[in-house]
Amino acid sequence: MTDAAEREPISIPTVQALFGAEDIGDEEVRASNRWFREFVFATQGITEGDRKTTEEKGDIHTWMLSRGKCSARITEIKERLGLCAHLRLEMMLARSMSFSQMARMLYPDISDARGRMKVSAQCTLVLEQLVHVYADLRRGS
Repeated sequence: MTDAAEREPISIPTVQALFGAEDIGDEEVRASNRWFREFVFATQGITEGDRKTTEEKGDIHTWMLSRGKCSARITEIKERLGLCAHLRLEMMLARSMSFSQMARMLYPDISDARGRMKVSAQCTLVLEQLVHVYADLRRGS
């Protein structure tokens, strides 16, 4: 774990819950934040804060190339983790669904408490895997 001053902010309630329960650490938080930013940029063309500064370099062409790279990275992650894991990332991070909401969708025939427990464990595993996928992508493998 890193020092609290160095810790990346957590804006997604489910990630905060997993972090608060000590089911995930700082690496998973960083990976979830990165995936969220890349997913939003790839799908909607919106960057964090969506603000231009005079120091920002580039034009529409570099912006589109960057967006395309983010989209390719999200697709690569989806292929590496599989569709089920990708759907959990989307529900948890992109849609900000609670564990209860996810459980009702994924496991409608089991109790709410059991469904939440299953989804929470799955989300923890997916975020742990996401850390390793980003590490592999960084290494170029």
